[in-house]
Amino acid sequence: MRGPIVVVSPQRGGSCRLLFVEDNPHVIDGLRDSFEWPEFECEVALDLRTARDILRERRMDAVVVDATVDSMPRGGVAALIKQFKAADPSMKVVIFNGVRRKAVQRHMRRLGAEGYLSKRSDLKAVERSVRRVVGGER
Repeated sequence: MRGPIVVVSPQRGGSCRLLFVEDNPHVIDGLRDSFEWPEFECEVALDLRTARDILRERRMDAVVVDATVDSMPRGGVAALIKQFKAADPSMKVVIFNGVRRKAVQRHMRRLGAEGYLSKRSDLKAVERSVRRVVGGER
């Protein structure tokens, strides 16, 4: 049985829209399972082109993006964060990466990401972190 539901979308009072940008189908399956709650609307993009198309069509509360996804823009993660923020400055950007080092996490936050998650984290920790970031915590 799952724990208590925490509503994480203070802006709309409705569901929280999440966009996952990840090119590994197994990781996507785990993320979808973890965020299978009534208050979440999840979209998935297997590449950045699809992510940009989704962001042009719909407003998202947060984007959780694999820092090593194929088709990373010139300028790397910094350019990617800027692109996402340009699409919607209020959207939260969470970097999802395989590196756990604190220095990398601090660097991603200095680049403008509101959160940084290690792919080695269990899915419950990922869910809690995304809830905090979307709720306004860093």
